[in-house]
Amino acid sequence: MDNSQLLTLIISLVAIIVAFWQGFLAKSQLDQAKETKSETEKLLDEIKQKVVRIEAISDETRKDLKEQITKLIDKQDENLKTLLNAPKESSQNEMLMAFLPMFLEKPDLMKTLIELGNHQK
Repeated sequence: MDNSQLLTLIISLVAIIVAFWQGFLAKSQLDQAKETKSETEKLLDEIKQKVVRIEAISDETRKDLKEQITKLIDKQDENLKTLLNAPKESSQNEMLMAFLPMFLEKPDLMKTLIELGNHQK
């Protein structure tokens, strides 16, 4: 074997070693890429689950707010009706107070009014 053949053999062996090394590095990179993909998919799933939870909380909050607003509006309606009815009750009370001395003097008149009220029911 002469020097050129020996040199060719050494270069071939170095090329084979480099090829194996490149194959090993490529496999390592592929494994790392698969692991990164798997971790990314897990993170995306976690994010999706959190988004679903946030949407559910948001929907519940929106529903609670609507209920609170409805209750407030209903309460305001009740208060307004009470305020609108208050003058009637006040004037009725004033009228009763005006007639009270007459009813005290004539108890039969009170009895007659009560009977009339019962007949109208």
